[in-house]
Amino acid sequence: MNQALAGYLAEVEQSLRGLSSGRRRLIVRELEAHLRDEAEARGLLTESDMEALLAEKEMPRELASQLSEGEDTDTTHRSETSLLAGSLLGLATGGYLFLQGNWPWHLSLAFCFAHGLAVGAGLFLVRRRWQTLRPGVRVLTSALFGTLMAIPLGFTSLRGFMASRLMYGAFTGYMLERHSTTRPAWQAVAETLAFTLVDAFLWTFVFHHRRPYAWLLELSFNFTLALGVLVAIHLKRLMSGRWLLAPQ
Repeated sequence: MNQALAGYLAEVEQSLRGLSSGRRRLIVRELEAHLRDEAEARGLLTESDMEALLAEKEMPRELASQLSEGEDTDTTHRSETSLLAGSLLGLATGGYLFLQGNWPWHLSLAFCFAHGLAVGAGLFLVRRRWQTLRPGVRVLTSALFGTLMAIPLGFTSLRGFMASRLMYGAFTGYMLERHSTTRPAWQAVAETLAFTLVDAFLWTFVFHHRRPYAWLLELSFNFTLALGVLVAIHLKRLMSGRWLLAPQ
């Protein structure tokens, strides 16, 4: 780990008061993940770059004091923002399915709740647990967790459980973790196109659906999903603004 960052985090952890050791470690992991993400987004790669970044932030003891005093409120705030961001994602996808006319309202509503609360809010709430992992491992973990949380999506069908719908959870997890750091818009477009190709292959050759793959419908839905994830990320970031370290 970068020496400047390690020293900053150690001082924050030592200055946290009134919290369990497990909670202190979790706070430090979240703080480290935020600082690493900011450094990556700003192209700060060297030891001196990190030192300059940390010099902009609050002093470790001041930050630790604020975190300790606001722990209960911040936990509630984090849960609320995750729920709202996830709900926005569910409204985007469930609303799209209803408006395109082929889905009955009750299945659209079920998809909205399953995707928004189980997948979206679940990912926003839990993703801090893997923020100390390497970027590629974080993306993979998020995609796998999204797949698991998408199991309820498989039941939003009149034909019984559809395992192919787990792919929506995987794509949601991938996009959420991948784009938690700001990236060019063309990457989201390219990734959505690539996912649609993979989804079509699995639909035809792995899940063996009898119906042909509805390219136009699936592509438009996947773009709606991707856009919903990006908007939810920005909404979560906006609502969580007071969590971010303030420049001094």
